[in-house]
Amino acid sequence: MSAAQETLAGLLVTKLGVPAEKVVPTAAYKDLALDSLALIELTMLLNKELDISLGDDLLQGGTTIGETVELIDSQGVRA
Repeated sequence: MSAAQETLAGLLVTKLGVPAEKVVPTAAYKDLALDSLALIELTMLLNKELDISLGDDLLQGGTTIGETVELIDSQGVRA
């Protein structure tokens, strides 16, 4: 598991209450029952935690955890 994936998984579990067993790379945010407000909160948490600047609309319902990690890693960000 990459550092970005660990950070994202940790935020999903500890801050948004997603069960740890559901936090897998293929999971889409819509399948985790996260509404648009939760996705904005997650974006803000990622921006703060990783010192990055992701757009508020980046994490749409169909986006997966794996896609988010790839995006973070492609920006050269290492958590």
